[in-house]
Amino acid sequence: MDRCFGPLLAWPDQLRLSAYEGSNLERCAALIRLNQLQVAEAELLSSLPQRQADKDGQLNTLALLCHLRMQQASLNGCGHLLRHIQQLDPGGWIVRWLQAQLWMQQGQLSHLSQQPQAYWADERQHPLLATVHIAELLAQGELNAAELLLSDLPDQSSLEAMRLRAALWQAQGRVVEAFEHLHPALQRAPQSVLLQAQLFELVIAARQIPTVVPIARGALLQHGEHPELLNNVTAVKLFQRQPGYARRCALLLQTWASLGRYKAGLPNQICSYEQCGNADWLEHLHPAIWNQPLANPDLSGNLVLHLASTQSRRAPAHLSQFVAALDRSPQQQQLRLTPPSLSELPNRFDLHPLNIAWISADFTPHPVSRFLQHFMEASSGKRDHHHTLVSLVDHGTESNLTKFQAMSGLDVVDVASLKATDRVSAIRSLNADVAIDLSGWTGGHFATGFLARLAPVQVNYLGYFASSGLPTMDYWLGDINLFPSHSPEYSAEQRWCLDRPFIAWQPPAGLPEAEVDVVGPPQGVLRFGSFNNNRKLSDRTLALWARILARLPEAKLVLKASAGDDQPTQELLARRMRRQGLDPERVEWLALTPGCAEHLKQYRHLDIALDPVPNGGCTTTCEALWMGCPVITLAGIHYVSRMSTAVLRGAGLPHWVASTEDNYVQLAVMQAQNLHWLRQHRHHWRNTLGSSPLGDAADLVRHLEQAFTAMVVAGQAHQTPMTCARSLE
Repeated sequence: MDRCFGPLLAWPDQLRLSAYEGSNLERCAALIRLNQLQVAEAELLSSLPQRQADKDGQLNTLALLCHLRMQQASLNGCGHLLRHIQQLDPGGWIVRWLQAQLWMQQGQLSHLSQQPQAYWADERQHPLLATVHIAELLAQGELNAAELLLSDLPDQSSLEAMRLRAALWQAQGRVVEAFEHLHPALQRAPQSVLLQAQLFELVIAARQIPTVVPIARGALLQHGEHPELLNNVTAVKLFQRQPGYARRCALLLQTWASLGRYKAGLPNQICSYEQCGNADWLEHLHPAIWNQPLANPDLSGNLVLHLASTQSRRAPAHLSQFVAALDRSPQQQQLRLTPPSLSELPNRFDLHPLNIAWISADFTPHPVSRFLQHFMEASSGKRDHHHTLVSLVDHGTESNLTKFQAMSGLDVVDVASLKATDRVSAIRSLNADVAIDLSGWTGGHFATGFLARLAPVQVNYLGYFASSGLPTMDYWLGDINLFPSHSPEYSAEQRWCLDRPFIAWQPPAGLPEAEVDVVGPPQGVLRFGSFNNNRKLSDRTLALWARILARLPEAKLVLKASAGDDQPTQELLARRMRRQGLDPERVEWLALTPGCAEHLKQYRHLDIALDPVPNGGCTTTCEALWMGCPVITLAGIHYVSRMSTAVLRGAGLPHWVASTEDNYVQLAVMQAQNLHWLRQHRHHWRNTLGSSPLGDAADLVRHLEQAFTAMVVAGQAHQTPMTCARSLE
């Protein structure tokens, strides 16, 4: 490798500019490595006229200038520079190194895959060329070839080797190892934006929650809102419940994407709009997004979720089109053929006990996991079947798998680190009679696994509020309050109704909700409120609440959905409120709390909770009742708009369910007249819930096991699956 390129592979903390006084090109390479790009560009441009007669000097100067432009994300002039370099050194390694970099940055991997093997023939003599080849192999998914070539790099301790090793391990599912391997490099090369961006992505993927914010803050302090960082900054701001700031970052990245090099983080951008309460805007995306569902599967999956949450008319068509495209994909065909196939598993005739697999991406303090703790603790020693929890995502320090591992009669299997084919094999090897999908299309889901089929009977339950759309999902499990006979809702599954509430709220010892007592009432004027996420604050919801406050001029509205220091979100919501006739001055915002116990205690600020429409609450409704606060809801016609209806009727409180918007407003006004009684009887709601079917988790598990047995019997007999209209006896 030419000497002047040596600094491009050196550790920045080893470079001393004073050592290059007699070598201008080496000095410029060192400046590039130190991220002093403007200084390097000025010196390279000033040296060009002096090197017209020096072919090698001109070649190296132009090559460094071209490499620098790619570091600056200024690709438009790189093609012109490459043509000059090609003339000076046709087919040389420098030309191939630069051309490969350019194709990689432009996302034109097909150009590289079409090159003959001779393109890389001398890469062992030129590590810069080898590093690009390894990156290309990783991008193509050729992990074994990338690992072999990586082991041949002459300096295994270089920053490039460390970054490539971390990328390889991430692709292999060894995300935590990748992060721990690369993290020490940050102290030596904080000026490398590519290192910062890779670490940023890894710390999020590895779920190293305590480390995420320090890495994000350090990256922003060092590099500002650099486009390499913006997508991950958006993700972090969404996690921190700062959707206004997240939307700003997503739009900045969209601007950079329009210049050609960077890809817009559309899934995060869509989430930022949705979490600002603008989910209904998603119907108006560019036609190319709808027509090419596999061009960005994460985006299409996000759309499935968000369209269902707003009861969009486009939801069934998009869901069907996306699932059909997934089903035809080569990757899905490979999953379907992954051994062991279900036909290779032994037929079960003895139904006691059945093997039940509960599959989720949310073994954290997430509501799904909390509900499961209620169910499994209450039914310990009373279950008839064998139950296994399967974790799809490693949540690092946020994981609560150890709580389930400590429960008797319950197995826990972690497949988070496995690639898709190995996941399918591992889950099928459990010989489950029933596989329960607790994620649907929410984050970390394994819809492709269920599409390939993981068990003879597959059930959509608890963690998702709409049909999965999967032709291989046999049942969608709920109750009669979730599946009214008049509902027009699309469903790919057969609906199965329990003859009791579909969930139970019976907090076991150790969970905050079991330790926190009912809180006292607020003081002063009547306080309505909602602790639901911003994404549920639709225009229809804001208009409905405006009507209530207009009827009760002294009342306040208390909301808690975004971080208090996210001024952009507050401003966006205030504008939306004014458009719907709701005065922001009558809204009190509560700060987010660091833990669940503190969150529950904040119900002391509410007299009556108001459920949003059409995307209502479920966990928040249970929490409100538990903490002494009744809830008013509007019964919709879709599952997503009937969860609070199911909770309230299951708790024996049907009179708190409104049938129309006028009835919703009138119910709020009527209950406002009972303010004194409500404040004097806060324990009434917890006692009512606890003595109702909703408060009996062991009974829920008994009914679930009966349902699973009936499903397996129906499947073995090739019967038409039972629906809600038929008895389960």
